[in-house]
Amino acid sequence: MSYTEQNRERRKTNFRTIMDIGMGVFYTVIGSVLIFARSFGRLEDIPRVIAYLLGGMMVIGGIARFYRGIKVFLPNNKNPDINTPE
Repeated sequence: MSYTEQNRERRKTNFRTIMDIGMGVFYTVIGSVLIFARSFGRLEDIPRVIAYLLGGMMVIGGIARFYRGIKVFLPNNKNPDINTPE
């Protein structure tokens, strides 16, 4: 693999990591707003069950997406393409 191909793969991986972390935070925040907005008197037209289910799914999905983004930085990383000096 040439230097250009390695650099391209590394940039793609870095972009995906940043995107996963950002979207994970976004989904978690939006899910939390859906869950707690009913407590503050907002979202009266959405049924309580729908708000809780959608909010819970978004929070779980956001946490999973955030974890997928940060697992690159965890010590037991199995991906040799990232953070390895060559």
